[in-house]
Amino acid sequence: MTFSTNRRSASTPMRSRATAGSIDIALNAVSVMHDQGTLLADLSLEEFMRPIDGFLRTLFITSKAVARHMGHTRPGVILTLSEPGAKLAVGGILGHGVSAAGKEAFSRLLAAELAPSNIRVINIRPHAVVDAPAAGSYTQDLFKASAAAAGQSVQEFLEGGMAQGTLLKRLPTLSEIAETAAFMASDRAGAMTGTIANLSAGALVD
Repeated sequence: MTFSTNRRSASTPMRSRATAGSIDIALNAVSVMHDQGTLLADLSLEEFMRPIDGFLRTLFITSKAVARHMGHTRPGVILTLSEPGAKLAVGGILGHGVSAAGKEAFSRLLAAELAPSNIRVINIRPHAVVDAPAAGSYTQDLFKASAAAAGQSVQEFLEGGMAQGTLLKRLPTLSEIAETAAFMASDRAGAMTGTIANLSAGALVD
């Protein structure tokens, strides 16, 4: 997770709002290793619940922690991340899909609750990020089994089958997601809240 504040450095311990300043932007980018590819008959309850509990628990804890230091006279923005699994109807992603849908519902409901406090909440929904494994992402391990089953490396799996399932025939990049997050958190997107920025390259069409 990264926080941007107006008068507080990342190394300064959290103090009262009066002495430390408010938090302007919060982005929760926590990753939770989970199962993708196992069908219901072979999926354990533990594997099903792992992404649901892991992702939604951290969203709840961190959002509650930052919201009290945001908004009012100075606008605040909470950014969350989900995946196309929130709306896809495919087998083998039960826990992943339910957790993604939960993250989007959480963002939508939180936006309604925090709007009176001058806090916007926006969800960013990228597809698998093509250059994330090379940057050290847990997706290198997440997609390893599926790639091996197809006789491919993880990078070949991403650039091949997954990319071909999008309208643009490619996957989003880390820089595209970062640029979108920066725009959504800026005053230029000040009229946006309770919505989803779809960076699925056309894997989902809203």
